[in-house]
Amino acid sequence: MKSLLTILSVFIGISALSQSQSELKMKIKAFSSDLDSAYEKSVLNIAKRDIGAIYDTYPDFFDEFVIEAKEKKENNLGYNSRYEYYLAFFGYETETDLNYAMKDWLKEFIEDQQVRPGREMRKYEYGEPTIIIINKTSIGLLTFDCKQYDVQMFREWRSKMLSYFGDENSVVIELLCDGPLQWTKNPPDPKDRTWK
Repeated sequence: MKSLLTILSVFIGISALSQSQSELKMKIKAFSSDLDSAYEKSVLNIAKRDIGAIYDTYPDFFDEFVIEAKEKKENNLGYNSRYEYYLAFFGYETETDLNYAMKDWLKEFIEDQQVRPGREMRKYEYGEPTIIIINKTSIGLLTFDCKQYDVQMFREWRSKMLSYFGDENSVVIELLCDGPLQWTKNPPDPKDRTWK
């Protein structure tokens, strides 16, 4: 009887893992399809971004790609260019695995700076516009160059990312050029030891 319960619990765990990972994959596919008319997606020769130790957190699922606008637009330096956006998604088997990943990542966050859970930072040297959405078992990240930053456009990307990858319990971190870094949705309690 015990062995039957063990086998059943393992099967349920594997089934839940594959369901959450397949759900994340479906969301990524739908998100990418929604952008097809205005952006070209590239998955080859992607230069690693300095987004910290998250690459070393052993996710069960990882996907990254770059989307590039089909039309040129004037950037903050006055040059016409095709805007590029880097996206990365990390899926973990359990909520506990994600919590360990967040604990490690926050110690060596973007540009290898240490971030405390729930604490905002006014200055963030070398920071680039970044939107991070954290759920129970997944993390989604979008970042781009400061020369492309526009307040309205940043808000539109945040809204689009949340519509595909967020829910009422999602934690959202926003980083702007050289700061600030803000926990803009469901910030963790700084006294909570989960991500410390």
